[in-house]
Amino acid sequence: MNKTIKYLICQNKPLWVVLILLICVTTVSGQTIQQADQTYREFIQMRSIDSISKEDIYTKALECCRAYKQVLISSPKGVENYDKSATLLASLYPFLKAGAGYNSQAKKDSIAIIFAKEAVDLAMMKEMADKNLRKDNYYSELVYFVAARTYNKEDYENAVIYLKEYMDVTDASKHTRVLAYLKEAEGLLAQKKKSEEKFEDVYKGIPYFDVFAKQSIEKSMNKWKEKDPYETIQEYRERVNEETAKEKQKELQKILMDEYVQRFAKNMTIADMKIMPYDAENQSFLIESPYGNIVLKVPRSNNEARQFAENWASVKVYNQKFVIADKKLALASLTFSTPTGKLYEYNNQQVLAYNQTEVAANFAPIDYGMLANSEGSRNKVKVSKTEVVVGLSDVDVNIPTIRSNNTKTFAVIIANEDYTLVPTVPMAGNDGNIFAQYCEQTLGIPKENILTYPNATYGKMIRAIQDITNIAKAYQDIRIIFYYAGHGIPNEKTRDAFLLPIDADGSQTEACYPLKKLYNELSSLGAQSVVVFLDACFSGTTGDGTTLMASARGINLRARQENPTGNLVVFSAASGDETAYPYKEQRHGLFTYFLLKKLQSTKGNTTLGELSQYIIENVKQKSVVINRKMQTPVVTCSPDMQNDWRKIKLKK
Repeated sequence: MNKTIKYLICQNKPLWVVLILLICVTTVSGQTIQQADQTYREFIQMRSIDSISKEDIYTKALECCRAYKQVLISSPKGVENYDKSATLLASLYPFLKAGAGYNSQAKKDSIAIIFAKEAVDLAMMKEMADKNLRKDNYYSELVYFVAARTYNKEDYENAVIYLKEYMDVTDASKHTRVLAYLKEAEGLLAQKKKSEEKFEDVYKGIPYFDVFAKQSIEKSMNKWKEKDPYETIQEYRERVNEETAKEKQKELQKILMDEYVQRFAKNMTIADMKIMPYDAENQSFLIESPYGNIVLKVPRSNNEARQFAENWASVKVYNQKFVIADKKLALASLTFSTPTGKLYEYNNQQVLAYNQTEVAANFAPIDYGMLANSEGSRNKVKVSKTEVVVGLSDVDVNIPTIRSNNTKTFAVIIANEDYTLVPTVPMAGNDGNIFAQYCEQTLGIPKENILTYPNATYGKMIRAIQDITNIAKAYQDIRIIFYYAGHGIPNEKTRDAFLLPIDADGSQTEACYPLKKLYNELSSLGAQSVVVFLDACFSGTTGDGTTLMASARGINLRARQENPTGNLVVFSAASGDETAYPYKEQRHGLFTYFLLKKLQSTKGNTTLGELSQYIIENVKQKSVVINRKMQTPVVTCSPDMQNDWRKIKLKK
């Protein structure tokens, strides 16, 4: 009899419970154990091959650990899968420790912490209590390493957990110092939660504006469109028509917006706000408030900004005015007054002050865009995050230089980093610059054949395609390399994919460059081959997980798959609804880094088949380790290139 059935029956469970639980265990755990076992077999095989690096072995051990942990937590205690997983996890634990130490010595702290945290989390699992991993001689050092890193990163929720664990596994002589950090972390965590609750409560019980306004507008519009008995048909038609309906609704909306603000807006004090570190480059403070972020200009000269921050607790706020943005209350303006009487005005006249309200008034659809995009409705305040990385990537130096003269190859490079309306794409500019150097030095493409378009607007993207089109008309049998780094975005209704110019926000894809159009234009050039590299994703999210589309609510969207035609081969950085992540440690996009790494190690002498295998394997593995999320590059090609693309080389 199956061990799982025996176990469940021994627990005196009714037969129907046994059957249901058995189905769940078989479906969930059965599939997972097969995947985990396959990963473990790969791990064992890698250990027997001398040429496999320690880094790769440790990474595979990490993958095994995560797979067996899933089996362990989804299996009832006492069944075969449970016991097997616990045993193998205990055997993998030393490799997690070794991975943490190896990467720490290599000064790769961001990777070392992943291994250390995985080891500590494993040892702390109640399912692993009988394996005595917490009694390991080096366990307390691992815990301290993880506790310190989480604390320094202000991840106080996890820091509290690991600091308490450290106190449990170390001797009492070290408790005094650790206890101070623990109390501070608990205090900061409580303060953070209280602050978040305060910010959330400001909207508690307040309906969205469209909900608030809908019934009133419908009632007023229905009353307005009724025909007065003393009104002639001609007079009624002049009074009630498409144009007058728009004006009437605009009038009602204005009245209700004012009523909504007066009824629900609450005055704030400085205690309701939080000042963030000063941005010396833009001479401004970011101030968090219950009604959204405020960017306040304060000059650096004469220590004015420093004094403003130091006296923050004594600052007063006056003249608060509100508007409606994203269906909720938002600040339009307010005045900050320092103890010395100096005034600073915040004024965001261009914040979105109206949100579409759908009203069934039996008219043709009303153009709400007329109101939503009226003068003063766009918000140009941009809050961005800059990460300063010191040093060069290992692919930015020792770029191979060859003598080959690849005169019939042309490269088009678009690198969009500094977006004006959406978050930046960190390192995209560096991606484009270094790829251009590899095109010239390693692939032997003449410098004049390399067309670069940094921070391309929609117009510049059109120009880029026109430039390569003109070149194709003037030459015969040219080869083309097209490289793009930047945001991609899907149309939320059609799921069509678009490249995002730096002057667009994705809300109107008419101002974006369609991927389908790009493929059609490149395939129509009559080139011998066109190889496209897209270090972008089309899920509607950025590399840090935030969404580019307000209505997407943070959910990744799967863009429609565009199929290349002609002589196209397309390398895409991510599959489906995945995100294309940066490799911060190397100052490149993850996809671009391994593209360059392969060109560097082979001096450009590699086929597209070899290049694709290298990029897919390495990006997939590295993303799981450093991002804890999947990123799977994919190669698609036109039917005409199906049999030949793997043999193509970028270097002639």
